[in-house]
Amino acid sequence: MTFDPSTYKYEFFTVSEIQEGFAHVQYTNPKTLNAFSEQNWKDYGSIFARLDAEEDIQVILFSSGVPRSFSSGLNLKTAANLFSSEEQTTAEAIKGLHLHIRDFQSDIGTPARISTPTIAVLNGLNIGLALDMASAYTIRIGVEGAQFSIAEVNIGITADIGSLQRLPALINNKSLLFQHALLGDKWGVEEAEKLGFVSTVVPSVEAGIEYAKALGAKICDAPAWAIKGTKKHIQDVINGTGVDQGLADVARWNARNITLSKGKL
Repeated sequence: MTFDPSTYKYEFFTVSEIQEGFAHVQYTNPKTLNAFSEQNWKDYGSIFARLDAEEDIQVILFSSGVPRSFSSGLNLKTAANLFSSEEQTTAEAIKGLHLHIRDFQSDIGTPARISTPTIAVLNGLNIGLALDMASAYTIRIGVEGAQFSIAEVNIGITADIGSLQRLPALINNKSLLFQHALLGDKWGVEEAEKLGFVSTVVPSVEAGIEYAKALGAKICDAPAWAIKGTKKHIQDVINGTGVDQGLADVARWNARNITLSKGKL
C-alpha cells in the first residue's frame, strides 16, 4: 500500500513526503508559540504510530513551522481541567491525574518506542515539553539561536513527561544536567552541541531540513529492516537493555531477516 499523506488530517500538523521513504511532520501553532494542548499531544502520538506502520516510510522528520519556537511547552490555559474538582475525593484526584500523566508520557514518548528512526530540527524556544519531545528523537539538529530549558521547576512541579528519564543517557555532563534541571534556567544551542544533545548546529530551519534530507537519502538506501533494526537495538540499550541481552536480541533479528531476504543485503 502506497503512503498517502492526504489521509493525515490533524489540527496544526501537516504531513508530507519530502522524498521517497522520508516523511515530514510539521507543527504550526503560532498563537501559542507551538504549545501543546491535550488534543495536540494525542494527535502527535497518533501520527508517529501511524507513520511507523507505513511500509513505505523509513525515516520521519519533525520540525516547527513557527520561526520563534520549536515548542513553548504545555498549553497551561487548556490544562486547567487537570486540577481536581470539589466533587472529587483526594484519592480520586490523584488517580485521575496519574492516569492523565501516564497517557501524556506514552504519546510524547512514541518516537522512542517505534522502529522508524526520527530526526528533529530544534529551533527557537525549546521549553519544558519540548525537551521531553526532543529526548525521544533519534537524531537532533540544532538551529543557531535555539534555547533550551527544563523549565518545570519554575512552575513548581517535577518534569514528568520524559526528559528526566531520557536525558541522562544522552547528555555527557551529568553535573550540568542536574544544574539545568534544578535551576530551570536556559542554555544555548552551542552548549547543547557540547553536551552531545544535538548532532550539529545549522543556521536556519530550512538548512536543518536540507541537512536532514541528505541524511534521509542515505538512510533510505539501506533495506528498511536493517534501518529499523539498527534504530531499535540502539534504543533498547539506551532504555536499559544489557549488552548480553542486546546481543541475543540482535542475533534473533538478523537470523530472521537475513533468511527472509534470502541473504540479499
